[in-house]
Amino acid sequence: MKKIVAGLLGLILLLGGVTTQAQEQLKVKFRSRALLDAAVSGYGKEDVQGYYRLEDFRVGFKATYGQWEAKADIGLGGGKVAIKDLLLNYHFKNSVLSLGNAYEPFSMDMLISTADLRFHQSAASVLAFTDSRKLGATYHFYTDSWYLATGVYTHNDINKIGSSQKNAFVSTSRAVWRKQREGHRLIHVGGVFSFQTKQVNTEEPPVGTVDSEGITSMFPASLLEAEIPNMGTEVKGAIEALYTAPRWMVQAEYYFDRLNRTDGGKAYRPHGGYIQGGFLLKGRGFEYDAMYGIPSRPATPQAVELVARLNYTDMNDNRAGIYGGEETDLSLGVNWYINQYLGVKLNGSYVWVGEHCNAFYKKDFFLAQLRLQYIF
Repeated sequence: MKKIVAGLLGLILLLGGVTTQAQEQLKVKFRSRALLDAAVSGYGKEDVQGYYRLEDFRVGFKATYGQWEAKADIGLGGGKVAIKDLLLNYHFKNSVLSLGNAYEPFSMDMLISTADLRFHQSAASVLAFTDSRKLGATYHFYTDSWYLATGVYTHNDINKIGSSQKNAFVSTSRAVWRKQREGHRLIHVGGVFSFQTKQVNTEEPPVGTVDSEGITSMFPASLLEAEIPNMGTEVKGAIEALYTAPRWMVQAEYYFDRLNRTDGGKAYRPHGGYIQGGFLLKGRGFEYDAMYGIPSRPATPQAVELVARLNYTDMNDNRAGIYGGEETDLSLGVNWYINQYLGVKLNGSYVWVGEHCNAFYKKDFFLAQLRLQYIF
């Protein structure tokens, strides 16, 4: 891993040197971001009354040369060095072929940059049914009315290759229809389908896991967590909708999952989804990346946005006899974009803890969170 990181840093320096000699051909943009979070809980336990930490710190670059594009991000938060995005893209007229380490195109919200999310992290249902980055290839096709993507991946990101890797393959495809109008108005509806093969080359029957941190990663245990003995293939999907107007937007996704088992046991079928929206007290319009079919932050550099989100996740399956917990949460907040580089996010969430959640969560609770962020 150290050799990989050293090589990436060397490549960054090399590209920086080349840029000074051939700026008309090669363009390099260095980038960085930091997320400093604080949380206060009324949960009633001394060890979760308050937290603060550097949630994420990254450095990287994006280089373009003709139709080629290279991206690399290295995470330095939490005392660990990890490769995040590491991509080589080739741009055609209305499509992109992407090779490397990145998220598969499964969830609209998971594909949004962390600094541009409406809340500190994606909804509990998003975290339950999406995975970390994967090493593979994705083909993106886009027009004014359509976005289509399909890809094939290993079930590992580049940091897990080795003794901890899972020997399985994943195929994911996403389709979106949209209609864009003048004045920052957009209608977007779509769906996604993903298939994962059974793990191979394992000494024991593989055990699958589905979990979610809930509304925060600062608590010491996941809110929802299920283990699936004798894990076989997995089939999952989602439906998505997005509408944006000059002053407000609404976004929703619903996920369904089927994890098959090799011992004749009943398949495990969790599900869940969220709906969230934003209203601009200051600013106008919301950015939208048509090339990858994802919404983003307000289009105005200086903006104040009121946000709300309702999420429901059910990881209890009586038929399969597997219980990972059930929860509902409601979040309200305000995001202040000071300029295109600096932002402040403040929100509060109330969580209704259902049956079979992690033993750490004994009752319903409220959590307030604050984030200071920069990105350039």
